[in-house]
Amino acid sequence: MKTADRPRARARAALAHDSAANHVRGRSVFIDDLPEPAGTLHAAIVPSPHARARIGSIDADPALALDGVWAALTAADIPGANDVAPIFADEPLLAEGEATYCGQPVAVVAAEDRDVALKAADLVTVDYQPLEPVLDIETALERGQFTSPPQTIERGDPRRAIEAARHRVAGTFACGGQDHFYLEGQVALAVPQEDGHMHVFSSTQHPTEAQQVIANVLGLPANAVTTETRRLGGGFGGKESQATGIAALAALAASATGRPVKLRLAREQDMVSTGKRHDFLFRYEAGFDERGRIEGLDLVLASRAGNVADLSSAVLNRAVHHADNCYFLPNVSVRGYPCRTNTVSNTAFRGFGGPQGMLAIEGVIDHIARDLRLDPDSVRRANFYAQGERGVTHYGQVLQDNVIADMVARLSRSADYSARRREVAEFNRGSRILKRGIALMPAKFGISFNVVHLNQA
Repeated sequence: MKTADRPRARARAALAHDSAANHVRGRSVFIDDLPEPAGTLHAAIVPSPHARARIGSIDADPALALDGVWAALTAADIPGANDVAPIFADEPLLAEGEATYCGQPVAVVAAEDRDVALKAADLVTVDYQPLEPVLDIETALERGQFTSPPQTIERGDPRRAIEAARHRVAGTFACGGQDHFYLEGQVALAVPQEDGHMHVFSSTQHPTEAQQVIANVLGLPANAVTTETRRLGGGFGGKESQATGIAALAALAASATGRPVKLRLAREQDMVSTGKRHDFLFRYEAGFDERGRIEGLDLVLASRAGNVADLSSAVLNRAVHHADNCYFLPNVSVRGYPCRTNTVSNTAFRGFGGPQGMLAIEGVIDHIARDLRLDPDSVRRANFYAQGERGVTHYGQVLQDNVIADMVARLSRSADYSARRREVAEFNRGSRILKRGIALMPAKFGISFNVVHLNQA
Protein backbone atom coordinates (compact mmCIF):
# COMPACT_ATOMS: atom_id res chain seq x y z
CA MET A 1 0.00 0.00 0.00
CA LYS A 2 1.31 3.42 -0.91
CA THR A 3 1.62 6.02 1.82
CA ALA A 4 -1.01 8.18 0.17
CA ASP A 5 -3.47 5.26 0.18
CA ARG A 6 -3.23 4.62 3.91
CA PRO A 7 -6.43 5.42 5.81
CA ARG A 8 -6.31 8.55 7.88
CA ALA A 9 -6.04 8.11 11.62
CA ARG A 10 -9.48 8.27 13.15
CA ALA A 11 -10.34 10.04 16.35
CA ARG A 12 -10.49 7.64 19.25
CA ALA A 13 -14.08 6.61 19.87
CA ALA A 14 -15.49 7.02 23.35
CA LEU A 15 -15.95 3.67 25.04
CA ALA A 16 -18.97 3.07 27.20
CA HIS A 17 -18.69 1.32 30.56
CA ASP A 18 -19.25 -2.38 29.93
CA SER A 19 -22.24 -2.38 32.27
CA ALA A 20 -23.63 1.02 31.29
CA ALA A 21 -26.50 -0.24 29.15
CA ASN A 22 -27.66 -2.69 31.79
CA HIS A 23 -27.26 -0.14 34.55
CA VAL A 24 -29.44 2.49 32.95
CA ARG A 25 -32.09 -0.09 32.01
CA GLY A 26 -32.12 -1.60 35.49
CA ARG A 27 -31.00 -4.98 34.17
CA SER A 28 -27.74 -5.25 36.08
CA VAL A 29 -27.88 -8.12 38.54
CA PHE A 30 -26.61 -7.47 42.05
CA ILE A 31 -26.66 -9.96 44.92
CA ASP A 32 -30.10 -8.85 46.12
CA ASP A 33 -31.38 -9.45 42.57
CA LEU A 34 -30.25 -13.08 42.47
CA PRO A 35 -33.03 -15.66 42.81
CA GLU A 36 -32.71 -17.03 46.32
CA PRO A 37 -32.13 -20.79 46.47
CA ALA A 38 -34.90 -22.82 48.04
CA GLY A 39 -34.73 -22.71 51.81
CA THR A 40 -32.63 -19.56 52.01
CA LEU A 41 -32.30 -18.15 55.51
CA HIS A 42 -31.61 -14.52 56.36
CA ALA A 43 -29.02 -13.43 58.90
CA ALA A 44 -28.71 -10.48 61.25
CA ILE A 45 -25.89 -9.48 63.57
CA VAL A 46 -26.03 -8.74 67.28
CA PRO A 47 -23.89 -5.61 67.71
CA SER A 48 -22.17 -4.44 70.87
CA PRO A 49 -23.77 -1.28 72.30
CA HIS A 50 -20.50 -0.43 74.09
CA ALA A 51 -17.23 0.98 72.78
CA ARG A 52 -15.37 -1.29 75.17
CA ALA A 53 -16.80 -3.95 77.46
CA ARG A 54 -15.94 -7.33 78.89
CA ILE A 55 -18.32 -10.00 77.58
CA GLY A 56 -19.79 -12.39 80.11
CA SER A 57 -22.60 -14.79 79.33
CA ILE A 58 -24.58 -14.72 76.09
CA ASP A 59 -28.17 -15.93 76.29
CA ALA A 60 -29.61 -16.76 72.87
CA ASP A 61 -32.51 -18.93 74.12
CA PRO A 62 -35.17 -16.21 73.70
CA ALA A 63 -34.06 -15.74 70.09
CA LEU A 64 -34.01 -19.48 69.38
CA ALA A 65 -37.53 -19.79 70.81
CA LEU A 66 -38.87 -17.46 68.12
CA ASP A 67 -40.67 -19.21 65.25
CA GLY A 68 -38.50 -19.40 62.15
CA VAL A 69 -35.13 -18.97 63.89
CA TRP A 70 -32.61 -21.66 62.94
CA ALA A 71 -29.41 -20.56 64.64
CA ALA A 72 -27.81 -18.06 66.99
CA LEU A 73 -24.03 -18.30 66.75
CA THR A 74 -21.20 -16.83 68.81
CA ALA A 75 -17.41 -17.05 68.64
CA ALA A 76 -17.63 -20.42 70.41
CA ASP A 77 -19.47 -21.84 67.38
CA ILE A 78 -16.74 -21.03 64.86
CA PRO A 79 -15.25 -24.34 63.65
CA GLY A 80 -12.00 -22.79 62.42
CA ALA A 81 -10.23 -19.59 63.46
CA ASN A 82 -12.05 -16.54 64.76
CA ASP A 83 -9.92 -14.27 62.60
CA VAL A 84 -10.65 -12.20 59.48
CA ALA A 85 -7.43 -10.16 59.39
CA PRO A 86 -6.31 -9.16 55.88
CA ILE A 87 -2.64 -8.64 56.85
CA PHE A 88 -1.86 -9.32 60.49
CA ALA A 89 -3.82 -11.61 62.83
CA ASP A 90 -6.21 -11.70 65.78
CA GLU A 91 -8.94 -9.60 64.20
CA PRO A 92 -12.08 -11.43 65.36
CA LEU A 93 -15.09 -12.16 63.21
CA LEU A 94 -17.22 -12.19 66.37
CA ALA A 95 -16.17 -10.46 69.57
CA GLU A 96 -14.81 -12.91 72.09
CA GLY A 97 -14.08 -12.02 75.70
CA GLU A 98 -14.17 -8.30 75.04
CA ALA A 99 -16.05 -5.99 72.69
CA THR A 100 -13.72 -3.29 71.41
CA TYR A 101 -16.00 -0.91 69.50
CA CYS A 102 -19.64 0.08 69.41
CA GLY A 103 -21.32 -1.92 66.67
CA GLN A 104 -18.92 -4.85 66.76
CA PRO A 105 -20.69 -8.15 65.92
CA VAL A 106 -20.97 -10.33 69.02
CA ALA A 107 -23.33 -12.94 67.56
CA VAL A 108 -25.18 -13.72 64.34
CA VAL A 109 -28.66 -15.21 64.02
CA ALA A 110 -30.27 -16.92 61.02
CA ALA A 111 -34.02 -17.14 60.41
CA GLU A 112 -36.47 -17.89 57.62
CA ASP A 113 -37.34 -14.22 57.22
CA ARG A 114 -35.17 -11.11 57.48
CA ASP A 115 -37.61 -9.32 59.79
CA VAL A 116 -37.67 -12.35 62.06
CA ALA A 117 -33.86 -12.42 62.06
CA LEU A 118 -33.70 -8.76 63.08
CA LYS A 119 -36.24 -9.37 65.85
CA ALA A 120 -34.31 -12.41 67.03
CA ALA A 121 -31.06 -10.42 67.14
CA ASP A 122 -32.73 -7.97 69.51
CA LEU A 123 -33.69 -10.87 71.79
CA VAL A 124 -30.12 -12.10 72.30
CA THR A 125 -29.00 -11.01 75.76
CA VAL A 126 -25.34 -10.30 76.40
CA ASP A 127 -23.88 -9.67 79.84
CA TYR A 128 -21.53 -6.71 79.39
CA GLN A 129 -19.17 -5.16 81.90
CA PRO A 130 -18.35 -1.71 80.46
CA LEU A 131 -14.70 -0.68 80.49
CA GLU A 132 -13.06 2.69 79.90
CA PRO A 133 -12.61 3.18 76.15
CA VAL A 134 -10.02 5.17 74.25
CA LEU A 135 -11.94 7.08 71.60
CA ASP A 136 -9.68 9.84 70.28
CA ILE A 137 -6.35 9.97 68.49
CA GLU A 138 -4.70 12.24 71.06
CA THR A 139 -5.27 9.85 73.97
CA ALA A 140 -4.07 6.81 72.02
CA LEU A 141 -0.99 8.75 70.87
CA GLU A 142 -0.15 9.84 74.40
CA ARG A 143 -0.54 6.27 75.71
CA GLY A 144 1.42 4.73 72.85
CA GLN A 145 -1.50 2.51 71.78
CA PHE A 146 -0.88 1.46 68.18
CA THR A 147 -2.20 -1.29 65.94
CA SER A 148 1.21 -1.79 64.29
CA PRO A 149 4.70 -0.29 64.73
CA PRO A 150 5.05 3.46 64.04
CA GLN A 151 6.70 4.44 60.77
CA THR A 152 9.42 7.05 60.23
CA ILE A 153 11.15 8.51 57.21
CA GLU A 154 14.00 10.97 57.83
CA ARG A 155 16.45 12.88 55.70
CA GLY A 156 19.16 15.30 56.76
CA ASP A 157 19.02 17.05 60.13
CA PRO A 158 15.56 18.60 60.45
CA ARG A 159 15.96 19.78 64.07
CA ARG A 160 19.17 21.67 63.33
CA ALA A 161 17.71 23.14 60.14
CA ILE A 162 14.57 24.34 61.92
CA GLU A 163 16.53 25.99 64.72
CA ALA A 164 18.89 27.69 62.26
CA ALA A 165 16.11 28.98 60.00
CA ARG A 166 15.24 32.68 59.93
CA HIS A 167 11.52 31.91 60.17
CA ARG A 168 9.68 29.18 62.04
CA VAL A 169 6.07 28.09 62.46
CA ALA A 170 4.45 25.27 64.38
CA GLY A 171 0.89 24.03 64.41
CA THR A 172 -1.64 21.29 64.82
CA PHE A 173 -4.62 20.49 62.67
CA ALA A 174 -6.87 17.56 61.93
CA CYS A 175 -9.02 16.15 59.16
CA GLY A 176 -12.11 14.02 59.60
CA GLY A 177 -12.97 10.66 58.12
CA GLN A 178 -15.49 9.80 55.43
CA ASP A 179 -18.00 7.02 54.85
CA HIS A 180 -17.80 5.15 51.54
CA PHE A 181 -21.60 5.22 51.12
CA TYR A 182 -21.55 2.72 48.29
CA LEU A 183 -24.92 2.40 46.52
CA GLU A 184 -25.13 -1.33 47.31
CA GLY A 185 -24.63 -2.05 50.98
CA GLN A 186 -22.57 -4.88 52.42
CA VAL A 187 -24.21 -8.14 51.35
CA ALA A 188 -23.35 -11.82 50.84
CA LEU A 189 -25.17 -15.03 49.97
CA ALA A 190 -23.57 -18.30 51.10
CA VAL A 191 -24.76 -21.58 49.58
CA PRO A 192 -23.57 -24.94 51.02
CA GLN A 193 -22.23 -27.39 48.45
CA GLU A 194 -21.51 -31.10 48.42
CA ASP A 195 -18.78 -32.53 50.63
CA GLY A 196 -18.97 -29.56 53.01
CA HIS A 197 -17.82 -27.05 50.41
CA MET A 198 -19.18 -23.49 50.29
CA HIS A 199 -20.11 -21.17 47.42
CA VAL A 200 -20.34 -17.52 48.45
CA PHE A 201 -21.66 -14.63 46.36
CA SER A 202 -19.97 -11.61 47.88
CA SER A 203 -20.08 -7.90 47.11
CA THR A 204 -16.33 -7.63 47.60
CA GLN A 205 -13.37 -5.93 45.98
CA HIS A 206 -11.16 -8.87 46.95
CA PRO A 207 -12.72 -12.28 46.16
CA THR A 208 -9.48 -14.13 46.84
CA GLU A 209 -9.16 -12.66 50.32
CA ALA A 210 -12.80 -13.53 51.00
CA GLN A 211 -12.11 -17.11 49.89
CA GLN A 212 -9.09 -17.47 52.14
CA VAL A 213 -10.75 -15.92 55.17
CA ILE A 214 -13.95 -17.96 54.82
CA ALA A 215 -11.88 -21.13 54.56
CA ASN A 216 -9.94 -20.08 57.65
CA VAL A 217 -13.14 -19.41 59.62
CA LEU A 218 -14.79 -22.67 58.56
CA GLY A 219 -11.66 -24.76 58.99
CA LEU A 220 -11.64 -25.75 55.31
CA PRO A 221 -8.92 -25.79 52.65
CA ALA A 222 -9.12 -22.80 50.34
CA ASN A 223 -10.14 -24.97 47.37
CA ALA A 224 -13.29 -25.96 49.25
CA VAL A 225 -14.56 -22.38 49.07
CA THR A 226 -15.68 -20.60 45.90
CA THR A 227 -16.31 -16.87 45.99
CA GLU A 228 -18.10 -15.14 43.15
CA THR A 229 -18.36 -11.43 42.45
CA ARG A 230 -20.16 -10.22 39.35
CA ARG A 231 -20.14 -6.50 40.15
CA LEU A 232 -20.10 -3.99 42.98
CA GLY A 233 -22.64 -1.33 43.76
CA GLY A 234 -19.72 0.89 44.61
CA GLY A 235 -16.64 -0.01 46.61
CA PHE A 236 -14.12 2.82 46.96
CA GLY A 237 -12.10 0.65 49.35
CA GLY A 238 -14.99 -0.06 51.69
CA LYS A 239 -15.40 -3.54 50.26
CA GLU A 240 -11.73 -4.50 50.15
CA SER A 241 -11.40 -6.01 53.63
CA GLN A 242 -14.68 -5.04 55.30
CA ALA A 243 -16.81 -7.18 52.97
CA THR A 244 -14.83 -10.24 54.01
CA GLY A 245 -16.38 -10.36 57.47
CA ILE A 246 -19.90 -10.12 56.04
CA ALA A 247 -19.20 -13.02 53.68
CA ALA A 248 -17.65 -15.05 56.49
CA LEU A 249 -20.68 -14.50 58.77
CA ALA A 250 -23.03 -15.67 56.04
CA ALA A 251 -20.83 -18.70 55.40
CA LEU A 252 -20.64 -19.49 59.11
CA ALA A 253 -24.43 -19.48 59.41
CA ALA A 254 -24.79 -21.54 56.20
CA SER A 255 -22.30 -24.09 57.49
CA ALA A 256 -24.08 -24.37 60.83
CA THR A 257 -27.58 -24.75 59.37
CA GLY A 258 -26.82 -26.55 56.12
CA ARG A 259 -29.01 -24.02 54.29
CA PRO A 260 -28.24 -21.03 52.09
CA VAL A 261 -27.89 -17.83 54.11
CA LYS A 262 -28.03 -14.21 52.98
CA LEU A 263 -26.68 -11.39 55.13
CA ARG A 264 -27.45 -7.84 54.08
CA LEU A 265 -26.70 -5.00 56.45
CA ALA A 266 -29.20 -2.18 56.67
CA ARG A 267 -27.64 1.16 55.81
CA GLU A 268 -27.65 2.32 59.45
CA GLN A 269 -26.00 -0.89 60.63
CA ASP A 270 -23.49 -0.73 57.80
CA MET A 271 -22.41 2.78 58.76
CA VAL A 272 -22.03 1.81 62.43
CA SER A 273 -20.30 -1.55 62.05
CA THR A 274 -17.93 -1.05 59.10
CA GLY A 275 -14.84 1.15 58.79
CA LYS A 276 -14.31 4.49 57.06
CA ARG A 277 -11.55 6.68 55.66
CA HIS A 278 -9.01 7.34 58.41
CA ASP A 279 -9.24 10.64 60.19
CA PHE A 280 -5.82 12.11 61.00
CA LEU A 281 -4.16 14.44 63.48
CA PHE A 282 -1.24 16.48 62.12
CA ARG A 283 1.48 18.21 64.14
CA TYR A 284 4.34 20.11 62.57
CA GLU A 285 7.19 22.51 63.06
CA ALA A 286 8.87 24.08 60.05
CA GLY A 287 11.84 26.36 59.44
CA PHE A 288 12.02 28.40 56.21
CA ASP A 289 13.59 31.39 54.49
CA GLU A 290 12.11 34.72 53.42
CA ARG A 291 10.67 33.20 50.23
CA GLY A 292 8.92 30.47 52.17
CA ARG A 293 11.30 27.76 51.01
CA ILE A 294 11.27 24.99 53.61
CA GLU A 295 14.68 24.30 55.15
CA GLY A 296 13.59 21.89 57.86
CA LEU A 297 10.35 20.10 58.73
CA ASP A 298 9.27 17.90 61.61
CA LEU A 299 5.89 16.34 60.79
CA VAL A 300 3.71 13.92 62.74
CA LEU A 301 0.85 12.02 61.08
CA ALA A 302 -1.39 10.19 63.55
CA SER A 303 -4.31 8.20 62.19
CA ARG A 304 -7.31 6.71 63.94
CA ALA A 305 -6.79 3.06 63.06
CA GLY A 306 -9.66 1.81 65.22
CA ASN A 307 -9.85 -1.39 67.23
CA VAL A 308 -7.67 -3.63 65.02
CA ALA A 309 -4.94 -3.26 62.43
CA ASP A 310 -6.96 -4.03 59.27
CA LEU A 311 -5.20 -2.10 56.46
CA SER A 312 -4.17 0.87 58.61
CA SER A 313 -0.42 0.20 58.40
CA ALA A 314 -0.52 0.30 54.60
CA VAL A 315 -2.73 3.40 54.57
CA LEU A 316 -0.36 5.15 56.96
CA ASN A 317 2.63 4.05 54.89
CA ARG A 318 1.24 5.81 51.86
CA ALA A 319 0.44 8.92 53.90
CA VAL A 320 4.02 9.05 55.17
CA HIS A 321 5.37 8.67 51.63
CA HIS A 322 2.94 11.22 50.14
CA ALA A 323 3.64 13.85 52.79
CA ASP A 324 5.95 15.65 50.37
CA ASN A 325 3.24 16.02 47.70
CA CYS A 326 5.28 17.87 45.04
CA TYR A 327 7.72 19.70 47.32
CA PHE A 328 11.40 19.15 48.01
CA LEU A 329 12.11 18.73 51.71
CA PRO A 330 15.89 18.83 52.28
CA ASN A 331 15.76 18.14 56.01
CA VAL A 332 12.69 16.30 57.16
CA SER A 333 11.32 13.87 59.69
CA VAL A 334 7.92 12.32 58.95
CA ARG A 335 6.58 10.09 61.72
CA GLY A 336 3.40 8.06 61.33
CA TYR A 337 1.37 6.54 64.16
CA PRO A 338 -1.57 4.12 63.62
CA CYS A 339 -3.51 4.84 66.81
CA ARG A 340 -5.54 2.04 68.36
CA THR A 341 -8.91 3.31 69.56
CA ASN A 342 -12.16 1.72 70.66
CA THR A 343 -13.86 2.75 67.45
CA VAL A 344 -14.68 0.84 64.28
CA SER A 345 -11.60 -0.32 62.40
CA ASN A 346 -10.93 2.20 59.65
CA THR A 347 -9.95 0.77 56.32
CA ALA A 348 -9.10 1.37 52.69
CA PHE A 349 -10.62 4.37 50.95
CA ARG A 350 -9.86 5.76 47.52
CA GLY A 351 -6.48 7.50 47.75
CA PHE A 352 -5.44 5.06 50.49
CA GLY A 353 -3.72 7.59 52.78
CA GLY A 354 -2.36 9.74 49.96
CA PRO A 355 -4.92 12.56 50.42
CA GLN A 356 -4.17 12.78 54.15
CA GLY A 357 -0.42 12.95 53.59
CA MET A 358 -0.77 15.66 50.95
CA LEU A 359 -3.20 17.62 53.11
CA ALA A 360 -0.57 17.69 55.86
CA ILE A 361 2.10 19.41 53.74
CA GLU A 362 -0.42 21.75 52.13
CA GLY A 363 -1.43 22.88 55.62
CA VAL A 364 2.22 23.66 56.34
CA ILE A 365 2.59 25.57 53.07
CA ASP A 366 -0.51 27.66 53.80
CA HIS A 367 0.74 28.46 57.30
CA ILE A 368 4.08 29.61 55.91
CA ALA A 369 2.31 31.83 53.38
CA ARG A 370 0.16 33.43 56.07
CA ASP A 371 3.17 33.94 58.31
CA LEU A 372 5.14 35.71 55.56
CA ARG A 373 2.04 37.39 54.09
CA LEU A 374 2.86 35.90 50.72
CA ASP A 375 0.68 34.46 48.01
CA PRO A 376 0.45 30.72 48.77
CA ASP A 377 1.05 30.07 45.07
CA SER A 378 4.48 31.72 45.28
CA VAL A 379 5.37 29.65 48.35
CA ARG A 380 4.37 26.49 46.52
CA ARG A 381 6.49 27.46 43.53
CA ALA A 382 9.47 28.11 45.80
CA ASN A 383 9.23 24.56 47.17
CA PHE A 384 8.50 22.59 43.98
CA TYR A 385 10.74 19.70 43.08
CA ALA A 386 13.35 20.75 40.52
CA GLN A 387 16.37 19.26 38.80
CA GLY A 388 19.48 17.84 40.43
CA GLU A 389 19.53 17.43 44.19
CA ARG A 390 16.11 19.07 44.46
CA GLY A 391 14.67 16.26 42.37
CA VAL A 392 14.96 13.49 44.97
CA THR A 393 12.10 12.59 47.31
CA HIS A 394 12.47 12.20 51.07
CA TYR A 395 12.31 8.43 50.57
CA GLY A 396 15.08 8.41 47.96
CA GLN A 397 13.26 8.28 44.61
CA VAL A 398 14.88 10.26 41.80
CA LEU A 399 12.13 12.00 39.83
CA GLN A 400 12.40 11.34 36.10
CA ASP A 401 9.39 13.24 34.75
CA ASN A 402 9.12 16.30 36.94
CA VAL A 403 6.62 18.60 35.20
CA ILE A 404 5.01 20.32 38.20
CA ALA A 405 6.60 23.76 37.77
CA ASP A 406 5.83 24.00 34.04
CA MET A 407 2.33 22.60 34.48
CA VAL A 408 1.40 25.04 37.25
CA ALA A 409 2.85 27.97 35.29
CA ARG A 410 0.76 27.06 32.25
CA LEU A 411 -2.38 26.58 34.34
CA SER A 412 -1.78 29.88 36.09
CA ARG A 413 -1.60 31.68 32.74
CA SER A 414 -4.57 29.89 31.18
CA ALA A 415 -6.72 30.49 34.27
CA ASP A 416 -5.59 34.12 34.55
CA TYR A 417 -4.71 33.44 38.16
CA SER A 418 -3.19 36.83 38.98
CA ALA A 419 -6.21 38.78 37.73
CA ARG A 420 -8.63 36.48 39.53
CA ARG A 421 -6.67 36.84 42.75
CA ARG A 422 -6.76 40.64 42.49
CA GLU A 423 -10.51 40.54 41.94
CA VAL A 424 -11.02 38.31 44.97
CA ALA A 425 -8.84 40.58 47.11
CA GLU A 426 -10.80 43.64 46.01
CA PHE A 427 -14.10 41.92 46.71
CA ASN A 428 -12.97 40.83 50.18
CA ARG A 429 -11.22 44.07 51.15
CA GLY A 430 -12.59 45.26 54.43
CA SER A 431 -14.71 42.15 54.88
CA ARG A 432 -15.06 41.02 58.48
CA ILE A 433 -15.07 37.43 57.21
CA LEU A 434 -11.57 37.89 55.79
CA LYS A 435 -10.28 39.23 59.10
CA ARG A 436 -11.20 35.99 60.80
CA GLY A 437 -8.29 34.30 59.07
CA ILE A 438 -8.12 30.57 59.53
CA ALA A 439 -11.31 30.60 61.58
CA LEU A 440 -12.98 30.69 58.16
CA MET A 441 -12.71 26.89 58.15
CA PRO A 442 -15.58 25.66 60.34
CA ALA A 443 -15.19 22.44 62.26
CA LYS A 444 -18.22 20.94 60.54
CA PHE A 445 -16.14 20.52 57.38
CA GLY A 446 -13.81 18.16 59.23
CA ILE A 447 -10.72 20.39 59.22
CA SER A 448 -9.57 22.52 62.14
CA PHE A 449 -6.36 24.40 62.82
CA ASN A 450 -4.36 25.50 65.84
CA VAL A 451 -1.25 27.38 64.74
CA VAL A 452 1.68 29.00 66.48
CA HIS A 453 3.96 31.60 64.89
CA LEU A 454 7.62 31.35 65.87
CA ASN A 455 9.30 34.06 63.79
CA GLN A 456 12.96 34.53 64.58
CA ALA A 457 14.30 38.01 65.17
